[in-house]
Amino acid sequence: MIRWLLLIPFALIIAIGVSGTFFLIASIVDPVMATLTGDTLFVGFWSLIDAIFAADDPTPIVEDAFLAVGRILFTLLIFPLLLIALVSEVLGMRSLLWHALATGVLTAAVPWILRGAARVGTPAELHVTLVLGLTGAVAGLVYWAIAGGREPRRPEPHAPLSSGS
Repeated sequence: MIRWLLLIPFALIIAIGVSGTFFLIASIVDPVMATLTGDTLFVGFWSLIDAIFAADDPTPIVEDAFLAVGRILFTLLIFPLLLIALVSEVLGMRSLLWHALATGVLTAAVPWILRGAARVGTPAELHVTLVLGLTGAVAGLVYWAIAGGREPRRPEPHAPLSSGS
């Protein structure tokens, strides 16, 4: 019970923070991600400023901007880890490979799933997919290290009981 109330939420919060930090560093250090992030932030910032100055009441515009950023962060950083953690806990899967691989694949697949169109990606899109996959793998690794790595294995249901003579 303590595991569900304290350990799992703590592991999720730490894993989300670490994966967000990894994504931020990758967006600064990696040249492809830096260009994409810089261009996106530049255009987004000036579009927001133009919309704020053009409106009589900028409050709804700013609220919508914060909601949009929150949705993006939830979709890329929180949802994949939360879904894999939930599936792992329900099915009792405690493997490092499972946590890192499943979270990485799901995080990398999110933009492709949301796009809904089947087409071949450009090299830049595939590069971003790789960075997102690594971000998800980092989240899965950190979650496993905190919540799953120390959990004792469940005994096999048909394993013979040790006799305490």
